[in-house]
Amino acid sequence: MGMRTLLIVSLPTIVLGSGFAQSGLTSGLYRIASGRYTECCGIAGPFVHPLPYEAQTFVELRVDAGNRARMRFLAEDGHTVFQTFRFGPGGGFMFSFSNGVLFANSIQFVMPTPQPGPSYSYLVSNTANGLLIHGVANVPCVGCADIPTQFKHTNVVAVRVTDTAPVIDRIERSDGSLRFHFAGEPPNDYTVEYTDSLREPHWQPLAAYRAKLTPIDIVVTNSFTNASARFFRLRKEPCNCD
Repeated sequence: MGMRTLLIVSLPTIVLGSGFAQSGLTSGLYRIASGRYTECCGIAGPFVHPLPYEAQTFVELRVDAGNRARMRFLAEDGHTVFQTFRFGPGGGFMFSFSNGVLFANSIQFVMPTPQPGPSYSYLVSNTANGLLIHGVANVPCVGCADIPTQFKHTNVVAVRVTDTAPVIDRIERSDGSLRFHFAGEPPNDYTVEYTDSLREPHWQPLAAYRAKLTPIDIVVTNSFTNASARFFRLRKEPCNCD
C-alpha cells in the first residue's frame, strides 16, 4: 500500500487556560484594569499610583499539583516581576507570592514573619469582572530613614487575557519528510508532538522550543519514511521562566 495523506493537527486547547475547581478561579495571565498601589510612608507622606502603569500591568495566577497557588505582579512585557526600590542591605521586595491557600471562591496569600523580616497578606477573590485583589506587604528596613516600608494594593481588578491557540502553517511535503511552520509568543514553551495513530494515540515529543522574552519563528522538519501515517500537534504551556 502507498503512504496515506498526512493529517496535521493543531490543538485548539491550550494548557495555559487550565482551571482549578477548588476556588472557582482560573489559572492564567490577567491584565490589570483598575486599582491603586500605595507606598507608605516617609516624610513626604504616601505615594499613590493608579493602576495599571508600566511597572504593574499584569497579574499572573498559577496553581500547582498540590493545590497551592502562586501569584506575581508583572510589568507590561508580561515577564518582569514588579519589586520595590533596593533600599538597605536586603534589596527590594518582589511581588511574587507562593503557597496560596485555596478557599471556595478566593485565595489567601499570607506570610506572617516576626520583625524585622518582611510579611504580607493578600486576598484574591473571584468576581464577575475578573480578579479582585487586596493586600499589603510590610518590609522593614533596619537602619534606613524616611523611606516607604508598607506597600498596599487596593481594589485591584484584573481581567483574564484571552489566549490564542498556536497554528501550524506553511505545510510542505516531499519524499519521506514533512516541513511546517509556527510562530510563538513569550513567555511560553512550545512542544511539537507526533503519533502514528489517532485510534490509540501515543503522543511522543519531537522538538521543544522556548519563547522567553521575544517571539520565535520556527520551521520543523520530520522524516516519516517508516510510517504509514503520521499526525502532529503543537502544545503551548507557560514557561514560568524568570
